[in-house]
Amino acid sequence: IVARSCYTHTGKKTNPHLLRDMIVTHVRESSGATERDLEALALFMGHSVAMQRTSYDRRTMNQKVAPAVALLKSVNQQGKGESSE
Repeated sequence: IVARSCYTHTGKKTNPHLLRDMIVTHVRESSGATERDLEALALFMGHSVAMQRTSYDRRTMNQKVAPAVALLKSVNQQGKGESSE
C-alpha cells in the first residue's frame, strides 16, 4: 500500500524503510527538534536512539560542534565583561 501510494504520488519507487529514512532525515535536518523529540521519534519508528544518531545524523563535524563553540565564545565574552568592571 505504501509503495503504491508513493509511486502514484511521486512517480518514484519507494518502500517503508526509505519512507522512514526520509521522515527521520527531514525531521533531524529542518525541524529544530529537541533531543527528547528525536528520542521519541526513534522509539516510535522502532529505532534505538543510538542507531538513529549514527544512521541519520548527516551533519559535518563543524556543524556538530558549532553549539559548543558558540557556548565557549559566550562564556569567554561574559568573562571579559566581568573582569573589566
